Amino acid sequence: MLTLEDKMIQVDPLEKAADCERALRLTIDPVYRDKLKNIREFWISLAYAGPFLSKQQFAKEAEMIGRLHALGRGPSLRG
Repeated sequence: MLTLEDKMIQVDPLEKAADCERALRLTIDPVYRDKLKNIREFWISLAYAGPFLSKQQFAKEAEMIGRLHALGRGPSLRG
């Protein structure tokens, strides 16, 4: 069984950024778009920083961004 850390290490930040980009194409809400743009930038930053982070730090960062990303799908971020 995979631990949370193992699951977070398997996250592809660039794929998550692409998810944000796809969602941006589907929404017209300016507040939601701004939040998606910020989350996309977090994922891209993690992708570039990944090689310089320990597995634990990468997992921690991916988990935090993943939580923001998940919240971004909720109605509270759509206005």
